[in-house]
Amino acid sequence: MFKIIKKVKILFFPILLLSLFISCGDPGLDYKNLKSGFIYEAGIYSNPYQQRNLLVKELKDGSLIFAIRNSKNKILFQQSLNQTFSKYHYWSLYVDINFDVWYYNSDYDSPKAILFNKETQVYEIKDFCYHKLQLPEKFRKELELKNSLQNCESLKSNK
Repeated sequence: MFKIIKKVKILFFPILLLSLFISCGDPGLDYKNLKSGFIYEAGIYSNPYQQRNLLVKELKDGSLIFAIRNSKNKILFQQSLNQTFSKYHYWSLYVDINFDVWYYNSDYDSPKAILFNKETQVYEIKDFCYHKLQLPEKFRKELELKNSLQNCESLKSNK
């Protein structure tokens, strides 16, 4: 009897371990290389020169939410579940060459820069309309085209 239980345990453990690894993955999400640029859909975006990736998931209501993860998929920053990107409103999500994330969400009038601090190894959140920051050129042009932000420090000319 004990030999049978021992054999079942020996056979069961590897199967359990394998199913755990399979279920902890990100099923259905495409892996995409991205040096910099806009993100419009769900997927896992990685920069070959950075040790981080951006996970963008679509929720049941069709809205999108993102998280920045390290190479071991530990979450370094996660967007608030209360401020997801709705398919019914304007939003823009941009990743620069340093894997800093810039976004504007019109639902919540939320202009944010998620900047990686190399000293602390932590992402810091900055409101780029309150603080004057150097926006990535393509992201800046997108915001200017939409004319969605008034009195935004980072969009004011340097004159």
